[in-house]
Amino acid sequence: MAKPVSPIRLLLVCDHEADRVLLRRRFTRIGYEVMETAEAAKAMSLIGMIPFDLALVDCQGPEVESFELLRLMRQVRSRTELPILVVTDLAADEEAVEALELGANDCITRPIDIELAYARAEMQVRRRRPQDEGRALEINMLKLQDSVARAQHAAAQLAHLGHEVRAPLQGVLRASGVLTRVCVTPELKPVIELVEGAAGALETLLILALEHEDRRSRAPREVLRVLSADDDAENRLAIRAVLDAADTPIDLAEVATGLQAALAAESSAVDLILVNVATSESIAGIRAIRRTERQAKTRRTPILAIAPDVEAGGRALEAGADLFMLKPVTAKALLTALAGAMCREADDLSAVA
Repeated sequence: MAKPVSPIRLLLVCDHEADRVLLRRRFTRIGYEVMETAEAAKAMSLIGMIPFDLALVDCQGPEVESFELLRLMRQVRSRTELPILVVTDLAADEEAVEALELGANDCITRPIDIELAYARAEMQVRRRRPQDEGRALEINMLKLQDSVARAQHAAAQLAHLGHEVRAPLQGVLRASGVLTRVCVTPELKPVIELVEGAAGALETLLILALEHEDRRSRAPREVLRVLSADDDAENRLAIRAVLDAADTPIDLAEVATGLQAALAAESSAVDLILVNVATSESIAGIRAIRRTERQAKTRRTPILAIAPDVEAGGRALEAGADLFMLKPVTAKALLTALAGAMCREADDLSAVA
C-alpha cells in the first residue's frame, strides 16, 4: 500500500477580505490545508507554531505591508525552510525585484490568476519536499542498515552456536529415550516425556535455522541494472566508484546524454536511470523516456536526476524524474537517493496493485 501523503500546509496572509476568502476556498478545494490571517503579528505567531510548507503574502494596506512582513518572516525562516510567494502589482517590476531581493521565492502579479497561483505554489512545494523526504529517508536508511547488521550478526551467532548446541541436545534426547524405556516409576514418565519433547522441538528449530543460514549464504544476489547519462567525466568517475563499492551487485551502463539514455532504455530493460540535468538536452531526454513509456504502456523506470542547483532539480521533476540530488556526488547522498528512487517505484506499484 502506498504511504499516505500529508496535506500541503499553506499560510495565507492577505489584508483584503474578499481576496483572502477566494484564495482560501480555491486552495482548500485542491487539497491544501490553509490557515489565513490579515495580521502580521498573528502570521509570525503561526509560523513559530506550525511547520508550513508555503506562505502566500498579499498585503497592501497601511497596517500590514508585504515587504515589511517578508523581512520579519525571513528573520526566522530561510527560503528553503519556508518558501514565500508575494503578490505584486502588474506594472511595478521594481516591486517584484525588491521582493525577490528581500527573500521571496517567487512573485504573482495582481489581479491574481488562480491557475498561475496554483502552478507557482506547486513548483515551490515540489522543490522543497524532496529535500525533506531525502533527510527522512537518510535517517530511515541508517536505521535499516543498523537493523540488518544486527540481524546478520544474530544469524551468524546462531549458525555458529547451533552446531555446538546440537551435540548436547542429541545427548539429552538419547538419554531421555533410554530413561523412557527403563523407567518403572509412573510419576517420572510424564516428566521424562516432557524433557524429550522440549529437546526435540529445540533441535528442530536449530536445524531449520541452520538450513536457512546455509541457503542464504549460497543464494546468488540479484543484480541491479543502472543506466547513467552524464557527460561530466568527474561525475562518472564518482558514480562508478560509489556503485562499485555498494553491497548490492550493480551492472552499470553509461551514456553521455539524456537522449542517448532514452534510446538505451527503449532497447534494453534497466532498474534505475541516473541523469545529469545540467543541460536542457538532459531534461528533454527525461521527457522522451516518459513519453516512450506512456506510448508503449511499459513499466515506469525510476529516474534520479543529479542537479547543479535546486532550479535544475525542479525542472527535472517537472519533466518526469522521481527525485533529484544536488552536486557534488557523495557516496552517502547517492546511495540514499538511489534507495529513495527505488522506494518510489515500489510505492507506485503497490498503489496500482
